[in-house]
Amino acid sequence: MENEIFKALIDLVSLLNRPDRDMKMIAKAGVNLEAAAFRVLVGIGHLQSTSVGDLAAMMGKSYSSVSRQIDKLEAAGFVYTYPSSTDSRIRVSELTKHGEEIITMINLTRERMMQEALADWTQEDKNDLLVHLKRLFETMKKLD
Repeated sequence: MENEIFKALIDLVSLLNRPDRDMKMIAKAGVNLEAAAFRVLVGIGHLQSTSVGDLAAMMGKSYSSVSRQIDKLEAAGFVYTYPSSTDSRIRVSELTKHGEEIITMINLTRERMMQEALADWTQEDKNDLLVHLKRLFETMKKLD
């Protein structure tokens, strides 16, 4: 059973990580971003105030790859970076006001897409899914 659960998780993560899905989200949200920059922006929005290293670890990407995308996002006015107050070698990234507006547009689009995908689910089914996903996350975190 545990192997089947793991396979289902791999299927889900693989589906969510497809670049064509990101491009569809970008188009539906009406934002002008490359797929790689989109993922980094969403990651910064999720972690809000994060280091390049933490973001790279969360995304499973190299430090230099994430750092390049952050540079592009900063040049476009979506994020700003500054040295960490605890270690000046660490670069911290946060959303700008414009970046927050873009994240809001993306989140609203994602919510609409999820509502469409789960349209035939009952509210109880959705509540159960949320409870079990949170429980699985907390359980898996204990393995670290």
